[in-house]
Amino acid sequence: MSGTDTSTRRGFPIWAKALLAVSLALNLLVAGVVVGARFDGDGPKGPPGRSTRDARSSFDPALGPFSRSLPDPYREQAVQALRERAGDYRDNRAQLADQLATMLTILRAEEFDEEALRAVMAAQTEVFERRGEIGRDVVVEQIAAMSADERAALAARMEEGFKRAMDRAKPPKR
Repeated sequence: MSGTDTSTRRGFPIWAKALLAVSLALNLLVAGVVVGARFDGDGPKGPPGRSTRDARSSFDPALGPFSRSLPDPYREQAVQALRERAGDYRDNRAQLADQLATMLTILRAEEFDEEALRAVMAAQTEVFERRGEIGRDVVVEQIAAMSADERAALAARMEEGFKRAMDRAKPPKR
């Protein structure tokens, strides 16, 4: 016998699960700040030739990489359709901030309420899933309206953007 009793071992402790939840929430918050900074008055405004107002008004995280890759008329129509069907993404950001505040209250409570934390996390997931599903439908509708040449140009823009992102993600050479 090895002396280790595995019959009493359990999965992740509750504090580890809570820590993972907080980490997820903070990552989402940081992502929101980064996206917000990108479209702030001091940062890059998106593709050349587009004003600050255009870059802000034609971006929505629910459209994913298509938010920057779709040609202007399609992007504008996609953002407009998404906002008509799902509301402005800033409304979702406020909802997520409220949920994060609730999560922090749960975590700071003397007695940990596992079910309450699960409920908040499920609500956050629901917000992302609902908006993402609508975003996906809107993008597919816009792409379906494109010609073969427009779709090929879109694929090239997306491929170039993906390559840039992967290059930025590479660890620095020593």
